[in-house]
Amino acid sequence: LPLFCLAGFVAGSWGARDDLRAYQESVKEERKNAAKKTGGFDTFANLVKIPEMARRPRKKKHSAKNGVPTVKAVSLSPTATHGTNAASSVRTPAAVDEERRSRRRFTPDDLRARIEEAQELWRTRVDVARSQWKDRLKLSGASETAFDEALQAMNEKLYDSIAAVAEMVAEADTMSPELGLRLMGETSAIMAETYDRIGACVPPEMRSEVSSMMIVDFVDPGVAEPLIGVQGKLEGFPRVPGRMR
Repeated sequence: LPLFCLAGFVAGSWGARDDLRAYQESVKEERKNAAKKTGGFDTFANLVKIPEMARRPRKKKHSAKNGVPTVKAVSLSPTATHGTNAASSVRTPAAVDEERRSRRRFTPDDLRARIEEAQELWRTRVDVARSQWKDRLKLSGASETAFDEALQAMNEKLYDSIAAVAEMVAEADTMSPELGLRLMGETSAIMAETYDRIGACVPPEMRSEVSSMMIVDFVDPGVAEPLIGVQGKLEGFPRVPGRMR
Protein backbone atom coordinates (compact mmCIF):
# COMPACT_ATOMS: atom_id res chain seq x y z
CA LEU A 1 0.00 0.00 0.00
CA PRO A 2 2.77 2.54 0.78
CA LEU A 3 4.39 1.65 -2.51
CA PHE A 4 1.17 2.34 -4.42
CA CYS A 5 0.70 5.62 -2.54
CA LEU A 6 4.24 6.68 -3.38
CA ALA A 7 3.71 5.82 -7.07
CA GLY A 8 0.47 7.84 -7.12
CA PHE A 9 2.18 10.81 -5.49
CA VAL A 10 5.01 10.74 -8.04
CA ALA A 11 2.58 10.45 -10.96
CA GLY A 12 0.44 13.31 -9.61
CA SER A 13 3.39 15.60 -9.00
CA TRP A 14 4.72 14.88 -12.49
CA GLY A 15 1.39 15.92 -14.04
CA ALA A 16 1.35 19.07 -11.91
CA ARG A 17 4.84 19.96 -13.15
CA ASP A 18 3.66 19.55 -16.74
CA ASP A 19 0.71 21.87 -16.10
CA LEU A 20 2.97 24.42 -14.41
CA ARG A 21 5.47 24.24 -17.27
CA ALA A 22 2.69 24.73 -19.85
CA TYR A 23 1.34 27.69 -17.89
CA GLN A 24 4.77 29.30 -17.68
CA GLU A 25 5.28 28.84 -21.41
CA SER A 26 1.91 30.46 -22.16
CA VAL A 27 2.80 33.43 -19.94
CA LYS A 28 6.11 33.85 -21.74
CA GLU A 29 4.35 33.73 -25.11
CA GLU A 30 1.80 36.33 -24.03
CA ARG A 31 4.55 38.63 -22.77
CA LYS A 32 6.45 38.14 -26.00
CA ASN A 33 3.39 39.03 -28.09
CA ALA A 34 2.65 42.03 -25.88
CA ALA A 35 6.23 43.24 -26.30
CA LYS A 36 5.89 43.09 -30.05
CA LYS A 37 2.92 45.44 -29.86
CA THR A 38 4.64 48.10 -27.76
CA GLY A 39 5.81 49.78 -30.95
CA GLY A 40 2.39 51.38 -31.31
CA PHE A 41 1.58 50.59 -34.92
CA ASP A 42 -1.04 47.97 -34.04
CA THR A 43 -2.78 50.53 -31.83
CA PHE A 44 -2.73 53.09 -34.62
CA ALA A 45 -3.90 50.54 -37.20
CA ASN A 46 -6.85 49.58 -35.01
CA LEU A 47 -7.66 53.24 -34.49
CA VAL A 48 -7.96 54.01 -38.21
CA LYS A 49 -9.43 50.57 -38.98
CA ILE A 50 -6.57 49.15 -41.06
CA PRO A 51 -7.18 45.36 -41.17
CA GLU A 52 -4.55 42.88 -40.05
CA MET A 53 -4.82 41.11 -43.38
CA ALA A 54 -6.24 42.30 -46.69
CA ARG A 55 -9.06 40.09 -47.91
CA ARG A 56 -8.63 40.86 -51.58
CA PRO A 57 -5.01 41.86 -52.30
CA ARG A 58 -4.88 43.48 -55.73
CA LYS A 59 -2.17 44.26 -58.20
CA LYS A 60 -0.44 47.54 -57.68
CA LYS A 61 -1.83 50.40 -59.73
CA HIS A 62 0.62 53.17 -60.47
CA SER A 63 -1.39 56.35 -60.88
CA ALA A 64 -1.79 59.84 -59.53
CA LYS A 65 -4.24 58.45 -56.97
CA ASN A 66 -1.53 56.50 -55.17
CA GLY A 67 -1.26 59.47 -52.81
CA VAL A 68 -3.44 60.07 -49.83
CA PRO A 69 -6.95 61.14 -50.81
CA THR A 70 -8.33 63.08 -47.87
CA VAL A 71 -11.90 64.24 -47.36
CA LYS A 72 -11.50 66.46 -50.41
CA ALA A 73 -9.73 63.77 -52.42
CA VAL A 74 -6.52 65.80 -52.48
CA SER A 75 -3.41 63.69 -52.96
CA LEU A 76 -0.64 64.43 -50.48
CA SER A 77 2.02 62.19 -51.94
CA PRO A 78 4.90 63.94 -53.75
CA THR A 79 4.61 61.37 -56.51
CA ALA A 80 1.06 62.44 -57.21
CA THR A 81 2.14 65.85 -58.48
CA HIS A 82 4.55 64.28 -60.94
CA GLY A 83 2.03 61.67 -62.03
CA THR A 84 -0.01 64.29 -63.83
CA ASN A 85 2.76 65.18 -66.29
CA ALA A 86 2.41 64.15 -69.91
CA ALA A 87 3.69 60.66 -70.55
CA SER A 88 6.97 60.50 -72.40
CA SER A 89 7.35 58.35 -75.47
CA VAL A 90 10.77 57.19 -74.20
CA ARG A 91 10.58 54.51 -71.54
CA THR A 92 13.50 54.62 -69.15
CA PRO A 93 14.84 51.49 -67.39
CA ALA A 94 13.42 52.83 -64.13
CA ALA A 95 9.97 53.10 -65.73
CA VAL A 96 10.19 49.54 -67.03
CA ASP A 97 11.24 48.31 -63.59
CA GLU A 98 8.34 50.18 -61.99
CA GLU A 99 5.92 48.63 -64.47
CA ARG A 100 7.19 45.15 -63.64
CA ARG A 101 6.74 45.80 -59.93
CA SER A 102 3.24 47.11 -60.59
CA ARG A 103 2.22 43.71 -61.99
CA ARG A 104 3.05 41.95 -58.75
CA ARG A 105 0.13 40.97 -56.59
CA PHE A 106 0.26 42.12 -53.00
CA THR A 107 0.38 39.57 -50.21
CA PRO A 108 -2.49 39.82 -47.70
CA ASP A 109 -0.19 41.19 -44.98
CA ASP A 110 1.36 43.85 -47.21
CA LEU A 111 0.68 47.25 -45.66
CA ARG A 112 -0.24 48.92 -48.95
CA ALA A 113 -2.87 46.26 -49.64
CA ARG A 114 -4.25 46.68 -46.13
CA ILE A 115 -4.38 50.47 -46.44
CA GLU A 116 -6.11 50.32 -49.83
CA GLU A 117 -8.75 47.97 -48.47
CA ALA A 118 -9.29 50.23 -45.45
CA GLN A 119 -9.59 53.26 -47.74
CA GLU A 120 -12.28 51.58 -49.84
CA LEU A 121 -14.43 51.02 -46.75
CA TRP A 122 -13.64 54.50 -45.42
CA ARG A 123 -14.73 56.23 -48.62
CA THR A 124 -18.12 54.52 -48.52
CA ARG A 125 -18.93 55.92 -45.09
CA VAL A 126 -17.05 59.22 -44.72
CA ASP A 127 -19.30 61.21 -47.05
CA VAL A 128 -22.38 60.00 -45.20
CA ALA A 129 -20.85 60.82 -41.80
CA ARG A 130 -19.74 64.24 -42.99
CA SER A 131 -23.21 65.06 -44.36
CA GLN A 132 -24.90 63.89 -41.15
CA TRP A 133 -22.66 66.02 -38.96
CA LYS A 134 -23.12 69.09 -41.13
CA ASP A 135 -26.87 68.74 -40.66
CA ARG A 136 -26.55 68.04 -36.95
CA LEU A 137 -24.30 71.07 -36.39
CA LYS A 138 -26.42 73.21 -38.74
CA LEU A 139 -23.44 74.20 -40.87
CA SER A 140 -23.77 76.20 -44.04
CA GLY A 141 -21.79 78.68 -46.07
CA ALA A 142 -18.55 79.76 -44.37
CA SER A 143 -19.01 77.43 -41.41
CA GLU A 144 -19.43 74.45 -43.72
CA THR A 145 -16.27 75.40 -45.61
CA ALA A 146 -14.36 75.76 -42.33
CA PHE A 147 -15.59 72.30 -41.27
CA ASP A 148 -14.25 70.72 -44.47
CA GLU A 149 -10.96 72.61 -44.17
CA ALA A 150 -10.50 71.42 -40.58
CA LEU A 151 -10.86 67.79 -41.63
CA GLN A 152 -8.58 68.35 -44.61
CA ALA A 153 -5.92 69.93 -42.41
CA MET A 154 -6.20 67.06 -39.93
CA ASN A 155 -5.39 64.44 -42.58
CA GLU A 156 -2.55 66.51 -43.98
CA LYS A 157 -0.98 66.97 -40.55
CA LEU A 158 -1.39 63.29 -39.74
CA TYR A 159 0.30 62.35 -43.00
CA ASP A 160 3.24 64.69 -42.31
CA SER A 161 3.53 63.48 -38.71
CA ILE A 162 3.57 59.82 -39.72
CA ALA A 163 6.08 60.58 -42.47
CA ALA A 164 8.41 62.05 -39.82
CA VAL A 165 7.98 58.93 -37.66
CA ALA A 166 8.66 56.72 -40.70
CA GLU A 167 11.98 58.51 -41.22
CA MET A 168 12.97 57.81 -37.62
CA VAL A 169 11.90 54.17 -37.95
CA ALA A 170 14.04 53.89 -41.10
CA GLU A 171 17.07 54.96 -39.07
CA ALA A 172 16.28 52.58 -36.21
CA ASP A 173 16.19 48.80 -36.02
CA THR A 174 12.56 48.54 -34.98
CA MET A 175 9.47 50.52 -34.17
CA SER A 176 10.55 51.21 -30.60
CA PRO A 177 8.14 51.98 -27.73
CA GLU A 178 9.32 55.60 -27.86
CA LEU A 179 8.47 55.95 -31.54
CA GLY A 180 5.16 54.21 -30.91
CA LEU A 181 4.32 56.74 -28.21
CA ARG A 182 5.33 59.59 -30.48
CA LEU A 183 3.09 58.21 -33.21
CA MET A 184 0.06 57.88 -30.95
CA GLY A 185 0.80 61.07 -29.00
CA GLU A 186 1.01 63.28 -32.08
CA THR A 187 -1.98 61.55 -33.62
CA SER A 188 -4.06 62.29 -30.52
CA ALA A 189 -2.83 65.89 -30.39
CA ILE A 190 -3.76 66.52 -34.02
CA MET A 191 -7.23 65.07 -33.59
CA ALA A 192 -7.76 67.07 -30.39
CA GLU A 193 -6.75 70.22 -32.26
CA THR A 194 -9.32 69.33 -34.93
CA TYR A 195 -12.06 69.28 -32.28
CA ASP A 196 -11.11 72.87 -31.41
CA ARG A 197 -11.14 73.96 -35.05
CA ILE A 198 -14.56 72.42 -35.65
CA GLY A 199 -15.80 73.86 -32.36
CA ALA A 200 -14.95 77.32 -33.69
CA CYS A 201 -17.36 76.70 -36.57
CA VAL A 202 -20.42 76.42 -34.35
CA PRO A 203 -22.12 78.62 -31.74
CA PRO A 204 -20.84 78.15 -28.15
CA GLU A 205 -24.03 76.39 -27.09
CA MET A 206 -23.36 73.64 -29.68
CA ARG A 207 -19.76 72.97 -28.63
CA SER A 208 -20.86 69.91 -26.65
CA GLU A 209 -22.26 68.42 -29.86
CA VAL A 210 -18.81 68.68 -31.44
CA SER A 211 -17.34 66.80 -28.48
CA SER A 212 -19.60 63.83 -29.25
CA MET A 213 -18.16 63.45 -32.77
CA MET A 214 -16.06 60.38 -33.48
CA ILE A 215 -13.32 62.38 -35.16
CA VAL A 216 -11.40 59.20 -35.97
CA ASP A 217 -14.14 58.33 -38.48
CA PHE A 218 -12.82 61.18 -40.64
CA VAL A 219 -9.20 60.00 -40.59
CA ASP A 220 -8.16 58.70 -43.99
CA PRO A 221 -6.32 55.35 -43.50
CA GLY A 222 -4.04 56.54 -46.30
CA VAL A 223 -2.24 58.80 -43.83
CA ALA A 224 -0.31 55.63 -42.84
CA GLU A 225 1.15 55.36 -46.34
CA PRO A 226 4.62 56.69 -45.31
CA LEU A 227 5.04 53.56 -43.18
CA ILE A 228 4.82 51.28 -46.21
CA GLY A 229 8.51 51.75 -46.95
CA VAL A 230 9.49 50.67 -43.43
CA GLN A 231 6.89 47.98 -42.83
CA GLY A 232 9.64 45.39 -42.44
CA LYS A 233 10.62 47.15 -39.22
CA LEU A 234 7.13 47.33 -37.78
CA GLU A 235 5.91 44.78 -35.27
CA GLY A 236 3.93 41.91 -36.71
CA PHE A 237 5.55 42.09 -40.14
CA PRO A 238 7.94 39.34 -41.29
CA ARG A 239 11.37 40.53 -42.34
CA VAL A 240 11.31 39.36 -45.92
CA PRO A 241 14.52 40.04 -47.90
CA GLY A 242 13.90 42.50 -50.70
CA ARG A 243 10.79 44.01 -49.10
CA MET A 244 12.71 47.05 -47.83
CA ARG A 245 13.63 49.61 -50.46
